Amino acid sequence: MILRLLSVLLMILSSVAASAHYTVHNVVGNVTVESGGKSSALTKGMTLKPTDQLVIPSGGKVEILNTVDKRIYSSIKTGKTSVTRLLIDARGVASDNTANVASRMQLGRKEQKGDQKVYVEKGMVRRSLAVYDPEGDGMELDAATLGACLAGLIKGGRLVSGDESPVTLTSARLREGGLGFKVENTLSFPVYFNIIRLKGDGVLEISPLGQPAGSYVLLPRQTMSREHFPAIPEEEKQLIIMANCQYDIDRVIEEAQKALQNGTASDGAGDLPVFVTTL
Repeated sequence: MILRLLSVLLMILSSVAASAHYTVHNVVGNVTVESGGKSSALTKGMTLKPTDQLVIPSGGKVEILNTVDKRIYSSIKTGKTSVTRLLIDARGVASDNTANVASRMQLGRKEQKGDQKVYVEKGMVRRSLAVYDPEGDGMELDAATLGACLAGLIKGGRLVSGDESPVTLTSARLREGGLGFKVENTLSFPVYFNIIRLKGDGVLEISPLGQPAGSYVLLPRQTMSREHFPAIPEEEKQLIIMANCQYDIDRVIEEAQKALQNGTASDGAGDLPVFVTTL
């Protein structure tokens, strides 16, 4: 019985070790890590979990090696942040084929309000999404922030041209009055997008071209196209919302609609890695 328990314990420990694929590549300054309720100095070679909290002082810097994709992710800001958040923020500026992805997938100005919440951590891990995007599975854009900024873009008529898209994006009207689009992910990380429609009466809802459950996810060098043949009213705007991690489309629609109705639409300030345009 004891031998059996020891065997099970060894299997569990082996599984945990195999799943840990984040290690500290380099540390600058007195950076600490909070894990399991304990705080300790961060050192080179240390293994990290996605939920570990890093405290980066002014002038400090952390580089994390993801042994799965063999890439090094560098911190881009100071303060307290989770490992997952650091990876999400870092990969927006680490793309080899996009010199400044964050600025091209920008919703508003580059400055970020100190108290503005951009990302929220999700408690539930989705195994399938974790296979697609290990760094992005546990993180999503804050729905209230995204909704308010989306409302600001709509209200101010500041939706950018599709030609400025950070990926290859095309759309066209179909012969029956419908609409089709195609997206090619030319970036080095997955992109998440969905499509909503702004009806003539000012109501926002999911587009017939959109995804009512979750979001579309495209890995690097993947393409996707979709066509809706029934006629779409000319006065309707089909808005594609593209980001570097997931977001709750139902909550974003709710928050954007509320902001439009209550006059609380954002002026677009913030540093959201989001691209919005009409198809």
